[in-house]
Amino acid sequence: MTIFELVKIALDELYKDAAKEYGAETDQKIIDQLDYLSQSYKGLSDPKRPPIDYGDPAVRFAYVFRYVAAHGDYIVQVLKYFRAEHGAVLPGPTARVSCIGGGPGSDVIAILKYLSDMGKHEKVEKLICYLLDGEQGWADAWTEFDESLESDVNLSPIFQKLDVSNFDSWQSQKKFLQADLFTMSYFVSEVMSQDGGGDVSAFWLKLFEEAKPGALFLYIDNGADLFNEYIDTLASKGGLKTLMSKNNRRFTPSFTEQASELSAYRKKFGQNPKLQAQLSFRVFEKA
Repeated sequence: MTIFELVKIALDELYKDAAKEYGAETDQKIIDQLDYLSQSYKGLSDPKRPPIDYGDPAVRFAYVFRYVAAHGDYIVQVLKYFRAEHGAVLPGPTARVSCIGGGPGSDVIAILKYLSDMGKHEKVEKLICYLLDGEQGWADAWTEFDESLESDVNLSPIFQKLDVSNFDSWQSQKKFLQADLFTMSYFVSEVMSQDGGGDVSAFWLKLFEEAKPGALFLYIDNGADLFNEYIDTLASKGGLKTLMSKNNRRFTPSFTEQASELSAYRKKFGQNPKLQAQLSFRVFEKA
């Protein structure tokens, strides 16, 4: 399956959730939230901005429709770049991935697509995927997602509520730290401005310092130097080695990905999913 096909599965469920809340007003609510997200992402570096609220099911639909397919495909492309230079990304037969801020699902979809494309070159038979996010509402979208899949990989998605800006939310959680791969997709930029009390930076340092030796960390975000320098500094303090590093690269979805899979929703809302971006990425390794 393509990433857009996987996204369509999630969107159908998310639309039902929004319709239960808003009835006949659902489509207009989603259009309003598409605009809300676009405006919110323009001020990510502003420490005075309120955190983006994903509690509304219309917001969750809007995010998945607009961003998840493209962000997922960017992850797949980076993983393939990494594999070409460094070999297999995940151990087999059982692999663990922790998606930090992974509630929207682009990370888990990307890993499944990557494993499907790699076939016998990655030996994963079972994928345990921790989705760590501050918004509990995302759990409904992904915890039974595996029931809709036709995949050779046995997926076990586990949602854990975790707010990186709140020390009490994450200081006692340990299991997710045993992952073979940690993903941070467009999340560092979203939470960096919430670090007024130091809890966000403390979380990243805990993550980097307590991960097991050999664990990989994948960072993908918009191309702003502010966010790149922030994560590079913390990774160095946390004892990580940089294996790959690229800044401000233009990405477009792979030729096999077709946004036409979402044509019904594109027509309904008169808008299109994100298809290209300038982004930076890193792959770090715990020594």
